[in-house]
Amino acid sequence: MEVNIMEMSKLLVKDLMNGKFELISDYIYQIEEYSIRVPKGFVTDYASIPRIFRAIVLPYGKHSGASVVHDYLYSKGCDLDIERKKADKIFFEILKEEGVNPILARLMYIAVRIFGKIRYKIKK
Repeated sequence: MEVNIMEMSKLLVKDLMNGKFELISDYIYQIEEYSIRVPKGFVTDYASIPRIFRAIVLPYGKHSGASVVHDYLYSKGCDLDIERKKADKIFFEILKEEGVNPILARLMYIAVRIFGKIRYKIKK
């Protein structure tokens, strides 16, 4: 199944020197019917990779854009009505679009499906 997806702006961040990064401009992705705008000032840690696995996968890389969008969709600051399962699927689609190795993309998707519930915001 072909998914309509496009990065609409470049990801620009400043390193906060504590493992976190702050967007210095809005980061926009168009995917399916969603226009996802991660606002300037949003703070991310990119991919939340446990230290034991960082010899294999760093928190940043080709997957950085997907990680920022996913962090935003999981955050309380996100005003889009996107459920966790859909946020994880969007993460997976952006990983593929960014050219992440298909096996790594699948493993990262499985990891957020299994462990993401801990970090997902409660919107009521």
